[in-house]
Amino acid sequence: GAGCTRCTAAAIEPYLAQCEAAKTTDIDGNGVVTALGDGLLTIRYEFGFRGATLITGAVGAGCTRCTAAAIESYLGGLMP
Repeated sequence: GAGCTRCTAAAIEPYLAQCEAAKTTDIDGNGVVTALGDGLLTIRYEFGFRGATLITGAVGAGCTRCTAAAIESYLGGLMP
């Protein structure tokens, strides 16, 4: 996108690996990063879903951030 700071795959891949290693992308805080859990939560948040619509069927077992409010707060804190 316009104004990007990581504009190529070569720049994006190491950044994502760093986020994964730090568990930044573990959105629900259950210790596991999954596409159908954490990835879905991220995509829904980016599309403007909030409340029950954000978390229904996407929060993993053993979560430490289990509510929409907790996940919205966490994701909001990751945004620039």
